[in-house]
Amino acid sequence: MSSLVPAINMFHYRWSVPTVARLFRDGPQRAADLQRAFDAARDTLADTLRRLERAGVIVRSPAPRGAVCSLTPAGEAVGSACVEAVDAVRAMDLVPLALKKWPMLVLTAVGRGANRYSRIEDELPGITPRALALALKDLQAAGLVDRTVEHTYPPVSIYTLSPRGAGLFPVMDRLCRAAEAAAAAGR
Repeated sequence: MSSLVPAINMFHYRWSVPTVARLFRDGPQRAADLQRAFDAARDTLADTLRRLERAGVIVRSPAPRGAVCSLTPAGEAVGSACVEAVDAVRAMDLVPLALKKWPMLVLTAVGRGANRYSRIEDELPGITPRALALALKDLQAAGLVDRTVEHTYPPVSIYTLSPRGAGLFPVMDRLCRAAEAAAAAGR
């Protein structure tokens, strides 16, 4: 099983995937234009852009009316996967859920076979128990993940993708694999 760490490092901030998708589709843009397009808080988007820059996905160049953001080769490598992810999330009406930090990564971990709480937690370094519990509840509420309880002692919860989640998994998995390949190429 491949690691989700590169995807966590690259896309952990809420506007990361939409930013890369927009830059891939439309080319370089000013930060202010991205902020207006997403209707994002300036500080939130600024944090996202800093994180993407540190991850080597974008570069910001000075310009007369504000810095212009453009994709690096690593950003270009993940760009089409970001576009596909944004389109799939919109088509399934999951934008609010996808803009949260962990749910799509949790969905990917479950889709890759992590079916118990502790295994999911192991696949996602840095996730807190509370964040994982909330992400699983959100995914269940959205009909993406099913939870069954094995009647053992102690009882064990097993998480699996629902048919709807199985439809989204390949797109999210491609995005995570693209992040892994871009991180490996950057080493």
